[in-house]
Amino acid sequence: MPIVALNGTSLYYEIHGQGLPLVFIPGIAVSHGMWAPQRDKFSKTHQVILYDIRGTGRSGPLSWSNRVEDLSRDLSQLLHYLGIKKAAICGLSFGGVIAQRFALDYPQKCSALILVDTFSELRPRDLEEGSLWLMTWLASPMFLLPKDWLTKMVLRFYQQWPLALQCLEKEMKKVRGLEAMKTRWLVRDVNYTEQLEKISCPSLGIVGDQSDLAIRMMKRITDAIPQAELRIVSDSFDPTSLCQREAFDDLLLNFLNRHWCWQPHLYAVTPKGLST
Repeated sequence: MPIVALNGTSLYYEIHGQGLPLVFIPGIAVSHGMWAPQRDKFSKTHQVILYDIRGTGRSGPLSWSNRVEDLSRDLSQLLHYLGIKKAAICGLSFGGVIAQRFALDYPQKCSALILVDTFSELRPRDLEEGSLWLMTWLASPMFLLPKDWLTKMVLRFYQQWPLALQCLEKEMKKVRGLEAMKTRWLVRDVNYTEQLEKISCPSLGIVGDQSDLAIRMMKRITDAIPQAELRIVSDSFDPTSLCQREAFDDLLLNFLNRHWCWQPHLYAVTPKGLST
């Protein structure tokens, strides 16, 4: 079990395959395991880096004082530890928030940015958005429920998507309740939309079509990032990577093939970074 101490915490990580580095950041409260389907596919052509965010899986705890910048720095130091100069960063939901912050804080380390079912701000612009954020905050204590209850509550939204149902059932059993509530608190200050124009790397947004509000929030991001693309996936919900795995994988692979040229001097890795 590779665990590294850095930036005042400990991070669990895995490396699979060889090639251009591709980092997958999971959503709120879940572990790196949510990316297992993508790990199996992309490790055939890329060096896939998975890790548990602070407060999830086997990584160290969050503190109430942590900010997204701390989690962005965690990833930067992990890549430095692995000897990876530059990587494509793919983040989903809360992982997408970290990915945006990373692209803003460490542009020299971000070769491509893929944002999935995420948001760039928590400043409601209308009643619908205000209702969503209020419901999100009021629902935060659900993370403290017994795991069986929490699992049943979450999985009832995914009956039509068998892969998502299977993967999320496993992930719900790993949720660390208090840590998940700390994460909800941590995102309170997220307001990146006006900064996103600074991102210059190739960028792709992917969102499911089952929520008009989710599409609106993703469009806000891709409109703000210069020349970013937005792809809406039919019959999909957050997480699109699991609800419509094949469509998601095809979009991601096509994007990487179109925008990510092989430049060995930019992606040099140490033997540690080449381990599988």
